[in-house]
Amino acid sequence: MKTWKKVLIAIGALVVVGVIVMVSINQANKGVVTVQTAKVANQESLVSQVTASGEVKPTTYTNVTAQGFGRITQILVHEGDHIKKGDKLLLQENVQANADVQAQDATIHSTESAVLAAEASYRPAQADLRQQRANLEKAKLDYDRGQGLFKDGLIPKQDFDQRKTAYDAAVAGVASSEARVQSLNAQVAQSRAMVSQSHAVLVHTQDILSKTAYTSPINGIVSYLPVRLGEYVVPGIQNANGSF
Repeated sequence: MKTWKKVLIAIGALVVVGVIVMVSINQANKGVVTVQTAKVANQESLVSQVTASGEVKPTTYTNVTAQGFGRITQILVHEGDHIKKGDKLLLQENVQANADVQAQDATIHSTESAVLAAEASYRPAQADLRQQRANLEKAKLDYDRGQGLFKDGLIPKQDFDQRKTAYDAAVAGVASSEARVQSLNAQVAQSRAMVSQSHAVLVHTQDILSKTAYTSPINGIVSYLPVRLGEYVVPGIQNANGSF
C-alpha cells in the first residue's frame, strides 16, 4: 500500500475518533447549569439590574393633605426620612385654635358652677315647699274646725276670720313655693344643657387644634415635600403653592 493512502486512512480514523469523543462529551453535559465564577473581593453592595422598561411603585403609600388653612411653623421631616405611624410631620400655626380650646374649657367651668349654684338653691326650695305644705295642712285643720265652731256659735267671728286668713296665707305660700321649685328646676335643667353644649363645642375646638399637627398614617419613607416653612396650607387645592 502506498504511503499517501496510509496517511489518509490514519487521518480518517482520527476524525471518527474525534467525532465520537465530542458526541460523548455533549451527551454527558446535558442538564448541567452553566455558572460564572470570579475571585472573592470586597464590594459595597450587590446591584440588581432591571431588564425591562417600567415604573416602580410602592405597595402602600398615602398623600398627607391639608386639614385646615394656616401657616406652616415647623417641618419635622426631610425627604428620604424613615418614619413610623404616628410620627409628627409638620406643625401649623395654632394660636387661635389653642385659644378657642382654653376659652371653651373656661366656659365649661362656668356652666358647671352655674349648675352647682342652681342645685344649691333648688334643694332649700324643695325643703321650703315641704314646710309650706305642712303649714297648709295645719291651717286647713284649724280652718275646718273653726267653721264648725263658728257655725255652732262657740267662737267669735274674729277668731274664725283669723283662721281663714291663716289658711289663705298657707295656700298662697304653697303656691309660691311650688312656683319657685319649678323655676329652679328649670334653671338646673338649663344649666346642665349648657354644660352638655359646651362639652360638644370643646370637642369641636379640640378637633380643630389637633388638625394643626400632621402625623404619619403609616410606616414608610418621606418621598416628597411640596411645601416650605412659612407657607400657608390650603385644604382642597392640589398642585398649587401653599398646598400639600
